[in-house]
Amino acid sequence: MLDYSLSMKKSGRMSILSKFLCLNWKLVLLLLLLCSVGVVILYSAGKAECPDAFKCLISYGSWRPWALSQIPKILIGFFILFVVAVIDLKVWVKYAYWFYGFSVLLLIGVTFFGHVGMGAQRWLNLGFIKIQPSELMKITLVLALAKYFAALSIKEIHSSYYLLFPVFLVGLPVILVIKQPDLGTAMSLLFVSGIVFFIAGVQSWKFGAVLLVGLLAFPVIWKYGLHDYQKQRVIIFMNPEKDIMGSGYHITQSKISLGSGGFWGKGYLNGTQSHLNFLPEKQTDFIFTMFAEEFGMFGCLCLFALIIAILWQCYRSAFVSRNTFGKLLALGLSANFFVYFFVNTAMVMGLLPVVGVPSPLLSYGGTAMMTLLLGFGLIECCFVHSDMIISSKSDYL
Repeated sequence: MLDYSLSMKKSGRMSILSKFLCLNWKLVLLLLLLCSVGVVILYSAGKAECPDAFKCLISYGSWRPWALSQIPKILIGFFILFVVAVIDLKVWVKYAYWFYGFSVLLLIGVTFFGHVGMGAQRWLNLGFIKIQPSELMKITLVLALAKYFAALSIKEIHSSYYLLFPVFLVGLPVILVIKQPDLGTAMSLLFVSGIVFFIAGVQSWKFGAVLLVGLLAFPVIWKYGLHDYQKQRVIIFMNPEKDIMGSGYHITQSKISLGSGGFWGKGYLNGTQSHLNFLPEKQTDFIFTMFAEEFGMFGCLCLFALIIAILWQCYRSAFVSRNTFGKLLALGLSANFFVYFFVNTAMVMGLLPVVGVPSPLLSYGGTAMMTLLLGFGLIECCFVHSDMIISSKSDYL
């Protein structure tokens, strides 16, 4: 059956079934494994919701309130992945700017009608579900940039004039996200976009120039561009002990949990810092810390190996693609996944300020889960249509 699907792929005559068979199933299984790890940890996190601390320590985990409700989100996410993967790649090329524009409209909607939660206006309440448009923008921005750069020649990419439009594509959502305010997501958008610019062939000295301008503008940004709580996060990042029971509480408890796990960990369901509710946001931003406390350094190394395996399969999808759009899209979305994991892990270790970025496919939540799997669906689409030739500029119109 596999040989049949591969021959159909080479011949260019692919039915939906053939495309389904041509999926990179190693990547699908690795993603399913990572999501399953998340459910396992959320099951343990539910144990801490017991009102009696002593009973919590001797009881089993709980499917509620997080683990059970996470499973439907995972299933919907994988359904989205499969649907996106079998859609013709040229469809994503054709409507890339439309998807980007739709995401921008959602971000503008947040500005006027957004739902306020945890001091920030980042969500749209649709009644049956709350969505965070900035998460969708992480995908559609890469989609739009991949379309734009794929249509240019190297000479055009080296021209500063042709960089004005993609800079606008990046700057507009970054400004809208900063207004929410969500500095962490804004920085992620900038970093992932920078990777796409670099992969596309933008000259290195231009990155150096942007970095220099940013450093020179930092005093102004610090004084006028950051909210007081954002400044406080940076100060606490430099010295968490300054306010150990206030602004520094999150990162201090995170470090205690990480260290207490040792090499082998305290054992599944036996994490005291999390189960006694010393560790805040254990189901979202600090779920990696909870995992480290229960499974130790050994478990973390296994988790890192799983992340590396996922990234390798993503890069494989990019390398086998015969069209520039597919390469840029797959590599850009792979970078988005890496930035998610790197920022969250570095944050809970105290290597970066606390910015509220969840751990990808591990943390509880619907929007991040579904948009990430949407991104992986696009990577799979690049793999399935790796033999598709998109060479003329008319293909990108």
